[in-house]
Amino acid sequence: MVDSGGLWTPPEDELGEALQTAQVLIEEGRADEAGPYQQRVIELARERAEGSPNHYEAKHLMAATQYELAGSLNASGRHEEALVALHEAQLGYTELQDAGVLDATSFLADIRARRAMTQAHRGHGATAVLEMDGAVIAYGQLVGGADGLKHQPDFARVLAMNALILRRYGDPALAVASADAATQLFLQLADQINESPQSLSYARYLCTATAVSADVHAAEGRLDLALEADEIGLTTADTLADSDSTTDMRTLVAALVRKGKHLGIIGRLEGEACLRTAYDTDGETAVRVVEELDRGLPLTLVAALENAEIKLGPYEQYHRLLALSEPAPGMTLATVSGRTDPESAAVRATELAELVRPLLTQDADAALTLGLEAHYLFAISSERESHRMRYETSTYVPIWAQLLLDVSEAYYQAGRTEMALDLGGWCAEVATALIPFTDDNETMKDLAGSCYRHHGDLLAAAGDLTASHHAHEAAQQLQLGG
Repeated sequence: MVDSGGLWTPPEDELGEALQTAQVLIEEGRADEAGPYQQRVIELARERAEGSPNHYEAKHLMAATQYELAGSLNASGRHEEALVALHEAQLGYTELQDAGVLDATSFLADIRARRAMTQAHRGHGATAVLEMDGAVIAYGQLVGGADGLKHQPDFARVLAMNALILRRYGDPALAVASADAATQLFLQLADQINESPQSLSYARYLCTATAVSADVHAAEGRLDLALEADEIGLTTADTLADSDSTTDMRTLVAALVRKGKHLGIIGRLEGEACLRTAYDTDGETAVRVVEELDRGLPLTLVAALENAEIKLGPYEQYHRLLALSEPAPGMTLATVSGRTDPESAAVRATELAELVRPLLTQDADAALTLGLEAHYLFAISSERESHRMRYETSTYVPIWAQLLLDVSEAYYQAGRTEMALDLGGWCAEVATALIPFTDDNETMKDLAGSCYRHHGDLLAAAGDLTASHHAHEAAQQLQLGG
C-alpha cells in the first residue's frame, strides 16, 4: 500500500478515488488490475507538482505510486517497465530526501527489494541477490535504530523476499535462515500486524517465508521443522483464500502440496488427502509446485566446497572458505554480506575464483555455485568501498572480470540465457574499471575487450541488436586505442 509518510492526505476527488481503488485491488491480491488507476494517480499528481515546484506532497505521492505501479507491472509480466517505474520512484524519493522533507531510508530500501524481485522475475538472479542483500542490511539498521519497532513488520517482509530469492539463486542455507527469521518475527508481531491495514499483504509474505522454510528443511531431512512451517503456512493460506484472489487460492494449493509431499515422506496417509484436495482445487498449480519440489534446491556453499575437494583434491583454502558458512562477528547469516567483512570478502572471493575454472569441466554445478558466491563477495566488497577494491584494483578486478566471463559463458552453454546475460552485464561493467590499466598492459586490454565482446554476443542472442552494437564498438575502440 502507498505510504504517505505523513506528507499528504488523500484528496476527495478523482485522484483520491483512483488511489483508493488501486490500494483496494492491491490488498485483495489483484495488483495486476491496479496499474491503470496508478497511472492516473501519477498523471494527476504530476500536474499538481508541475504547477508548484515545491509541492512536495504531490512529488511524494508520485514516488510512492511509481513504487506501487512497479508491483502491478510485475504482476502483469511487464518487468522492464517495472524497472523504469522503480527508477522514477528512486529519483523522487532521493529528491525529497535531499530537500530535507523526509528520511527516505526505508523507502529506498523498499525500492531495492522490489527491484530485486523484478530482476528475479526476469531471470537475472545474481543482480536480484545483491539488490535484496542491500535491502535487508538497510532494514536491519533501521530496526536497530530509534524507531526500530515501527520497522519490524517490514523487516520481516524483506527477510521473506530475501529468502525466496536466495532459494532460487543463492545458498539454501542462507535462504532458510532468512525464512525462519522472517517467520519468527511475523509470529511475534501477530497482534500488531493484524491491526494494520496491510495485514493481508504481510500474511502473503508469511506464506512465502514458510514455503522456503519447509522446502529447505525437508531437503535437508529436517521433516519436523518442515511440517511445522507447513502448518503455519497452510493455516495462513487458508485464511487468505477467503478472498476473491486467484493468487491467494494458488498459495493455498501450493501449501497443500508441500504438506502433502512432506507427510508422504514420513509415511503419513493424510498426505494423500492434502494432495488430492490440491489437485481437485487447481491441478495446474499443483503440478507446477510438484515439479518445483522435484527439481530440488541449488547446492549449498558447503556442499560445493566439498564437491570441489573430491574432484580437485585437497586445496589449501578449504577451511578458510568453509568458515564463510558461519556468520561474521556481529552478523547473522541470512545474507551473503553476513559471511565476512568487506575487506576479507575480496580475499575470500579470490580464493573461491581460483577453484571455478578447473572445476567447470568436472562438476559444473559446484563450479557455478562457487562462481556466484565469489561474484557476490566481490560485488559486496566493491559496493562497501573496501580498501582492497578501491586501491588494489589492478589486483582484484581482473580476477573478478575473468570469473564473470567464465561463469557467464558456462551459464550460456547450459542454456540458462537470462543468468548468462545478467552476469555478462556485470562482466562489462567490471571491465570498465580495467580501462585505466589498459594503456600499457595488453593482458588487461584483452580481458576488457573480451568482456565487452561477450556481453555484446549475449545481447545479440537476446535480440537487442542496438545494445550489442554498442558493446562490440566499445571493444573495438579499446583495441584501437592501444
